[in-house]
Formats: sequence, structure tokens, C-alpha cells
Amino acid sequence: MDPVLGLGSLIVVDPAVFDHNAPSFYADSVAWLVAEAVDRALGQAGDQVGEVSDEVGVVVISEVATTGTMHAIGLGAARGRVSPLRFAGANPGVLAGLTCIRRRFRGPSLVLSTSPAAALGAGVAVVRGWLDSAAARYVVLAAHFVTEAGEHVVNCAIVGEGKPVDLCSVLLASPPERLEERVVCPPSSR
Repeated sequence: MDPVLGLGSLIVVDPAVFDHNAPSFYADSVAWLVAEAVDRALGQAGDQVGEVSDEVGVVVISEVATTGTMHAIGLGAARGRVSPLRFAGANPGVLAGLTCIRRRFRGPSLVLSTSPAAALGAGVAVVRGWLDSAAARYVVLAAHFVTEAGEHVVNCAIVGEGKPVDLCSVLLASPPERLEERVVCPPSSR
């Protein structure tokens, strides 16, 4: 059995195109981008993953993480006003946490705030460990990076039990390989 149940990918110039922030809820743009890629991968995986949301783990790897929001907080502080919601949205854990909140995933979660090229092997080891120890039945593994052209890329796999595959080559590809959907979005007009 192929352990990869679904794959999703997004390539955008401006990660804010998927923001759904509200006056009472804020998350960094990269978190919204990751959540959208996860939604696309879950669309391929079918209902089986959502039916056991308490047993779904999430691992996200991103060197950029929430630096956009951290920078905005610094600029706001210099002007004398910062929304308290921004502090929660600047936590790197929101990259996994937003997907967990939206999808009601209650398994283990982890964000590695480093380059996917450097840490994807460790991320895959965590995924295999969670699956092998039954800490999770399924694990979402997402890698976010920025290309030399300035495009934000998120590649995501929904992983279950089965013969291990080379997730590193799948998730580090740009343009992504084995992914049925590639979306290129223009910069946001916001």
C-alpha cells in the first residue's frame, strides 16, 4: 500500500492571497498558505483522514515561518501600537496549529523552523515514529520554502501506514513532482 494518501502544492508570489484573518482571529500568511496546501492534499486523501481527526498529526518545516508577522509587530511597536492578536499569530507553532484548529486534528504536532532541505529527513523520521508507535494514524507533512525567484512553495503529503517512500524528493521539488495540482497565484492586491 502506498502510504501517501494525498499530495497538495501551492506556489505563490504573495502568501497573503489565502489569508482569512478576522478582527478576532489572526494567523501569519504562511500559516494560511500551509493550511490551503493541506486542504488540497486532504481533497485527494478522501474522507478516511477526517473521520479520525483525533489521530492525525501535523509536521510543518519552514525556515521563513512567521517572520512576516514578527516584522510587522516590530514596525507596529515602533509606531506605538501592536494588536495582541499578532503575538499569537507570530508564534511559529501556528504553521501547524492553524491546520489543527481548522480541521480539528488532535494528534501530535511539530514545527521545525529551519530549511526543509536541512530538516526534511528529521521530519520524515518523526512522521515514521508517530505512525510506528501509533501516536498518529495519519500525519500531515508540509514543507514551505521560498525559491530564488521569490515564490513561496508549500508541498504537502498526507502519510499513513505502508512501505516508506522518498518523501524528501517529493516535498522538496519545485515545481513539485507527483503532484496533480499546481496553482500559481498572482500577488495579492491588499
